[in-house]
Amino acid sequence: MPRPALRSLLTLILLILAVFAATGRAAAVDNGALGIRPSTESDFFHLALFPGAAADATAVVSNHTAHPVTLLTYPVDGQTTPQGSFAFASRSDQRKGIGAWVQLRTGQVTIPANTDVKVPFRLTVPPGTPPGDYSGGLIIQAPMVQGKTTTLEGGTAVRLNIVQRQGVRIYLKVAGTAIKSMSHGKLTWTHNDGNLNFTLPVTNTGNTILHPRADLSLTGWPESGTRLRFDAPENLLPGASINLHSRLQHAPVAMTGHAKAAITSEAGTGLASTNILYAPWLLLAIAILLIAATVYAIWRGVKFIRRARAALAQVGFSATATGSHKHTAHPNEPGVP
Repeated sequence: MPRPALRSLLTLILLILAVFAATGRAAAVDNGALGIRPSTESDFFHLALFPGAAADATAVVSNHTAHPVTLLTYPVDGQTTPQGSFAFASRSDQRKGIGAWVQLRTGQVTIPANTDVKVPFRLTVPPGTPPGDYSGGLIIQAPMVQGKTTTLEGGTAVRLNIVQRQGVRIYLKVAGTAIKSMSHGKLTWTHNDGNLNFTLPVTNTGNTILHPRADLSLTGWPESGTRLRFDAPENLLPGASINLHSRLQHAPVAMTGHAKAAITSEAGTGLASTNILYAPWLLLAIAILLIAATVYAIWRGVKFIRRARAALAQVGFSATATGSHKHTAHPNEPGVP
């Protein structure tokens, strides 16, 4: 690939990574310079509508800097990260829920220095929308900041451009029958770096937001009666799947036993279990070979000693038999003087 094309590709990749890193989590809605919040609630928007209904709401965008700033504004869907945190979808992702149902009067807003500006929007639930919980957010995105160009080894120039955005969450409950349901996969384990790691996949198969929790108990040898807790996700959105993780640090070098996980959530309880058996098999194999070689050597030595004793006994018996049958001439026999 020509160097200019490679440089452009690397710049694009780093730009995408920077956007993702800067916007993947939606924990904060004010970074001290810019912020966005609901006008009538303390943290997020919480709406409840029937299919086909609409509601008007207003977000407040704050500029805490000494200079005016123009921001992009757009809605997105919400999603659950692999770690179980809430996150906003990217601007380029397909919008299926709240990201598609929110209408803004404009796609950008200019905020004077040290000023708050209201940004109204309307959320319309399409007719026939299935009931349940939906999540998304309203995003403000600052202009791209061009980073410094750095020359890597080999002469390749790379520039890291940063895009910052923030968002306020929108939680929507569409009226209807709430279905609280969750499924789980197989409980698995791995023994790595002296730790015993457990993984339990769970999926929200209902239409409401769940908050699963899971505990794990170990029985066997040498660990018995040990209890562990899986990492708890912030939430599990409808249709989302994540892996719950738990770890026994400084696990025994060898172990045999049974692990049982108890999962609880608004959907009820569930159980998952697995057997555990691991050991340093190479060392065990070497030890077994050494023991077998030692036993074999002892057996051969005992056998040799037994044969040697039998041979010596046979030699002694032959010598005794020869001495007892030796012929002695009598004086009266002919030829004896």
